[in-house]
Amino acid sequence: MLSIANIVASGKFDLELELATLSKDLRALSMVSEVEHSKKNGDRLLIRFSESNTRGILTRTGVYIFTGANSYDDLETAKHHLFNSLRSLGILSDRFPTDSEVLKPLSIQNIVFTAELDTEGPLDLNNVCILLGMEKTEYEPEQFPGLVYRPDGSSCTILIFSSRKVVFTGINTEQVAHDEFEKLQDELLV
Repeated sequence: MLSIANIVASGKFDLELELATLSKDLRALSMVSEVEHSKKNGDRLLIRFSESNTRGILTRTGVYIFTGANSYDDLETAKHHLFNSLRSLGILSDRFPTDSEVLKPLSIQNIVFTAELDTEGPLDLNNVCILLGMEKTEYEPEQFPGLVYRPDGSSCTILIFSSRKVVFTGINTEQVAHDEFEKLQDELLV
């Protein structure tokens, strides 16, 4: 069974933001538990929301990113908090911004899924590497304890561990993750 470990989504408002002032204003709101104005890796605000594990990132140019959501509901809660916060500060006209306020609506960029393979006992990753094809796998146990698998015709990358744990990344829909998991199970049960 697949579980969501992280969702990354982004969008863009059609506005310029004064981050130093916005940082102070956001700290006063109950929907926001923490705000950090980070200038190290680009000028942006790192925002933690009350009642959510998701972190929001807001740039001067209006790009907003959410990361750390482990469910679609958590992502929606973070979006709700950000939009309501910006509305309460008079930056957005409504908690549902108008088309003129949004250049790009929120869209999912990446979902990280985890799962466990239905095999018995620990996996021999050297054998798995051969079974899946040497040209599609990387396995250097001295560098990283998992096998990296890039299936043909897919944008996803799959990390496989001897414990039978599997991590899927580079996916933006749950259906793709389910399809890739089924294919992997079939290939390993040959």
